[in-house]
Parts: sequence; structure tokens; C-alpha cells
Amino acid sequence: MMWGTIAALFTMKVKDIGALYETQETKNNLPQISVIIAARNEEKALERCVVSLMKQTYSNLEVIVVNDRSSDATGDIIRKMVNSYPNVTGLEIKDLPAQWMGKSHALWEGSKLAQGDWILFTDADILFNPQCIAKAVTYVDQHQLDHLTLIPDFVGTHVFSKWYAAFIFMSASSFGQLWKVKNPKAQQSLGVGAFNLVKREVYEEIGTHAAFSYVTTDDAQLGKRIKQEGYRQDVMYGTRMVAVWNWYESVRQLVGSVEKSVFRYPNAIITTVSCLLTMIYPWIGLFLGPASARILCGISVLSVIWLYFVYAKHSGSGLWYGITHPLVACFLIVGGLRGAYRASRKGGMTWRGTTYDRHELKA
Repeated sequence: MMWGTIAALFTMKVKDIGALYETQETKNNLPQISVIIAARNEEKALERCVVSLMKQTYSNLEVIVVNDRSSDATGDIIRKMVNSYPNVTGLEIKDLPAQWMGKSHALWEGSKLAQGDWILFTDADILFNPQCIAKAVTYVDQHQLDHLTLIPDFVGTHVFSKWYAAFIFMSASSFGQLWKVKNPKAQQSLGVGAFNLVKREVYEEIGTHAAFSYVTTDDAQLGKRIKQEGYRQDVMYGTRMVAVWNWYESVRQLVGSVEKSVFRYPNAIITTVSCLLTMIYPWIGLFLGPASARILCGISVLSVIWLYFVYAKHSGSGLWYGITHPLVACFLIVGGLRGAYRASRKGGMTWRGTTYDRHELKA
């Protein structure tokens, strides 16, 4: 009931990268950026992503696209991009070694081909504004960073995906106190799969993806390890600079994403109880119980709506998304319970067609 009341104590203090000015320098003075994309069955989005990278104003750029055992036309699209653009390289992966998540393995293999001073890990469904990378490089140079991650906008036609994304990053911004990420003395860290720009030598120093090869949240782990090793890190909103197109294209995919992280019964039970008490009950409590309880529930609900409203100013999401908060809780509950049940029946968590040992896998 008090979720919103507590959350309202926090404010969104994370900056927008879109407000930065782009520097104009010659290619010889710019560090080379190696963009690495892991693509598994991404025929719907991949070409659009690569084309947006080819339109970058930042000139010293190479793009490495890794085909991670795709069964659709992803391989054909990669070959087309390689033939169309001299700075695009393709890599084909046929088998997944033991104790590796598919995406982590693909990014790690791609990093072996990288020639850049910096590596940008991103996803195949990302769209980049032409100035995005130039602005990011300007920012890391000005602030002497080792790692920069951007929170993307969420665009496309699937409205449930937008609601879920708004909840995830609104919660991270408030409870995660992301404005503390840049503080070397603070424990807060973040890594977002849409945009993880890391200095190459730092990536190698933390052990590359091989150091967390069997972790479902590879992007967050990357950020966590960089911060733990004492390197300088920051997070910004990628407002109108980087966007995810239809993060999940159906409710089934959305629920499946929850299963990826919640695949053990203890975690599923905790998720269920937490969602019921903090995300659903306050809305029901508006109409039940004594006046004092209704007032507290009202404060909680208004606080949640206010937080979504503030987040919308950065993400471009709907100002009214706060009213979807209880529905998102239902997605989390169903995903958690379903994930634990399916993992117990299959002996592992299944993600993108691959089943991973639930006893060894870490979320």
C-alpha cells in the first residue's frame, strides 16, 4: 500500500543525452567504435537497426552482426548488409557451448573481431538517431567515463510492451536511484541491453562476457561488474536518440521475458506476494476498509501515477500509463508462476528456443 508513498520521495534526476551538442571533428581524431549486435531470429527488425547505424554522423564506426543460430532470414539479411556497407561485418554461430547464454556468447564472439577503442553492445531491435553515437562519445569524453548506458524510448504498435517498459524503467529510475550511478562511492549501477558503451580495455579487464556467461541479465551484470571494479560509469535517458521498436510483440512474449528472470518457485512466490501487496492492493483498497486505509491507498495510487507522469517526460511514453500499474503486476505474477512451473517440468528455463539448466543458471 505504501509503495507509491515511498517512491514519491524520489525524483527523476537522470539527464537526457538528447540535450547534448554533437562535436564536429575529423575521423582521425575520433576513437573507433565497434558496435556489436547479437541477432537470433531478428528478420523483422535487424535491417532497420543496421541502416540506422549506417546513418550515424559519427564516422569512425564498425558494425559486427552476429547471427546466433537463427532459423529465419536473419542470415540473409546480414549478408545483404555486409555486401551493402564496407564497415559491416557478419559472423555466423552454429553451436552454443555449455554454460553459456546465447546472447552473451554471441556478443563475446563478436568482441573478438572488434577493432575499436570502444565497444557498443546493442540489440537487433534498436533504432538510432543519426546523432546518437556522436553525442554519447562527446559525453564520455567530457566526463572521462569508462562506461555509458542509455535508457531507450519504447516505440511501436504493441501497447502492452510500452506499459511494461514504462514500469521497468520508471521503477529503476526511482527505487534504483540511478542518479547515483555516476558516483564512484555509490553502489548503484546499471547496464541496458539497448546501449552499453564500454571502453574496450575495461571490458577485457572485467573478464568480458565470459565472466558472467550463464547469467540471464547479462546487460545489468556488465554494468554491475564495471562499477564494482571501480571504473567510472553513468546512465542517461536516450530521449529521441535511441529507441526499441516493439520490445515484445505480444503478451506471450512479454510474459516469457518475466520467465527468463523468475524461474524458481521461491522467487515466483516473492514476486507474486510483492505484486499483490504493493501494486494491486492499493487500487482495491480505494474502495474497501476504513477511511484512513482508503486515504493511504489513495496517496499510494496518486504517487504511482505521478511517477509515471514524470518518467513520461523523458521516455515519450503515455502520461496516463500509471493507471496500467495493476495490469503490469498481473503480467509479472503470471510470468513468475508460469516460469517456475515450466522450469520445474523441463528442468530448465527456455528462452528463444534454448533450454538452460535452472540449477546452474543465475538471474
